Amino acid sequence: MNSITRKLVLSVLTVVLTVIALGTTTFAWFTLTNTSVIQPFEAQVVSDTGIEVAVGAANADPLTLSWQTTITTQDIYDYVDAAYPGGFEFTHVTTLDGVNFLDMNGLGVGEGYLEIPLHFRSDNEQQIQWELVSLTSTASNYRTGVTFTDSQGVQRLANSLFPTNLQDAMKISVTGITDRLLATSTTIAYENAAGGTNTYSGGYDGTEDLTNGGIGANGAQNFYYQTTNTLPAGSATVATVATQTSLNNNLILDMASGQTATADAEYYGYVMVRVWFEGWDAEAYNGLLGRIITISLQFGV
Repeated sequence: MNSITRKLVLSVLTVVLTVIALGTTTFAWFTLTNTSVIQPFEAQVVSDTGIEVAVGAANADPLTLSWQTTITTQDIYDYVDAAYPGGFEFTHVTTLDGVNFLDMNGLGVGEGYLEIPLHFRSDNEQQIQWELVSLTSTASNYRTGVTFTDSQGVQRLANSLFPTNLQDAMKISVTGITDRLLATSTTIAYENAAGGTNTYSGGYDGTEDLTNGGIGANGAQNFYYQTTNTLPAGSATVATVATQTSLNNNLILDMASGQTATADAEYYGYVMVRVWFEGWDAEAYNGLLGRIITISLQFGV
């Protein structure tokens, strides 16, 4: 099996953030009258030469899944509709491990971030690697209503335009069992590297003080302070999942063997993909609502 035909590619997952009026609400770094909602996906998962893939609930019976070599946009749509019957909305959240999520008051939440389980089975390949990832969006200008200091240390005057990009505040993680014998799971979290409008945090260990003497660290934190004259609780001891900015054929799934009876294949397993808008990110401006983020994942064996 050559390296091209062995690749599993989630080629494009497009998440459209739109604006819906929900009444006046204060969210993390924002003073908003709306939140964001997922709209159309463009998604494709492709496999070849002995590997099949399916999208479905993490606890789904493998024999009931629709196994294919290509997962279509409609497949993703159907899953999101079934998993989020009340409709899906991104909200500002944070996480210490890329698995369990919190609101900006530190309380556990089960919504506001996207989860997509991808199931794999094969008769001859047992391990899956996460090879490539990208988070891309188009930069555009946002008009600020207050004077503040952005994440690059540049003062932005009230009623002026400044550049923002949704990709700067988005994070993604993938979780899978990487040692079947020890039942050890691995979560790898990713964010874009510093550059352009983006700063890179790498994750905070719980000792990060973003208060900056009470006015908020440069970027969305200072923007929030200048807008509301306060800072969110927990700003002096921020903790977030450690992230990386590149992959190197990282092992993400060691599929269980002997699965012929349960999955109609020798090897079976699944990974959980999670996508979120990081509330503690320095670029988490409310002007990012209404933008489009394109997420590309590539898995190989």
